[in-house]
Amino acid sequence: MDTATEYDAAWKATLETFFQPCLSLTFPRLAKQIDGSVPPRFLDTELQEIVRDSDAGPMRVDKLVEVHRKDGSKDVLLVHVEVQAQRDDQLPFRMFRYLCRILDRFGHMPTSLVILADTNPRWCPKAYEFCGPVSSLRFDYATCKLSDLDLAPWIAAGNPVARVIEAHRLAQGTGRNMKARRSGKLGLVRQLLESGMGEPEVREVMRLIHWLLALPEAEEIGLRKDVKQMEASMQTKRRSTYERIVWEEGLEQGLEQGLKQGREQGRHAAVRELLLDQVAERFGPCSEGLRTRVQSIQDEAQLRQLGRAILKVSTLAEFEARVGLSL
Repeated sequence: MDTATEYDAAWKATLETFFQPCLSLTFPRLAKQIDGSVPPRFLDTELQEIVRDSDAGPMRVDKLVEVHRKDGSKDVLLVHVEVQAQRDDQLPFRMFRYLCRILDRFGHMPTSLVILADTNPRWCPKAYEFCGPVSSLRFDYATCKLSDLDLAPWIAAGNPVARVIEAHRLAQGTGRNMKARRSGKLGLVRQLLESGMGEPEVREVMRLIHWLLALPEAEEIGLRKDVKQMEASMQTKRRSTYERIVWEEGLEQGLEQGLKQGREQGRHAAVRELLLDQVAERFGPCSEGLRTRVQSIQDEAQLRQLGRAILKVSTLAEFEARVGLSL
């Protein structure tokens, strides 16, 4: 992974995975009006069509989401959310332009929200204003400045987005100081493992923390050792959530690269070798029978399934059973 902080990828995933908790923390009045029992519908394709000629730019995330009201109204609510991680003086006009385009496309006025994730305490644009010779307008949108939030009660309440914002702040605060980032990341991993949150939420938040707090290879390797030592002191014997996420992410990237190379070579040779390397890294040297069986597999879907199986099984015998070898 590139050590550049992946603000955009992390916030896209945050909104898609934790939309209701995110609204509850950043725009609580609106969140109380939304029926959380109905899953939100993300209109990514429609939004791309609306803003096709716009420059998305770095450090920006846009989402258009269809939600239902709690009051029983049959009318859906369109929520346009922008996450802005650096100052952009064109933001007010862009929000107004999006409002006009969404209204024209759907026939509904959207609810416009901006999450200001930058570090400038004095930058907080809240409206677009136009004043002409004979006409004028003012368009106000709701804003939430992440740096102004008190996260403590939200963390205590188990809101997963509060943990993401903690990681976001740490990424901004450490800058290029990777040793400080590594130390802070270890602290967040410990807090998350001790938080009492459910396993699915812990895994998703851990993944987002991993993206936001990317480290150079040497520091990342050191962090994984730190996590193992920390877990030993916590008397946990399971494979750590953090290590599984890093392993899974690396394996998926390797599978994609290997499958691409395999298609070019015609027989998936690269990905089969990758699978065998991953097996050897986790369980030790592969038997000749296992190597021969894996080398004979031609189906791409089966190769992907076996790649994920490496993460789930506990012993080499279990993996061999998945491959189809007799125990």
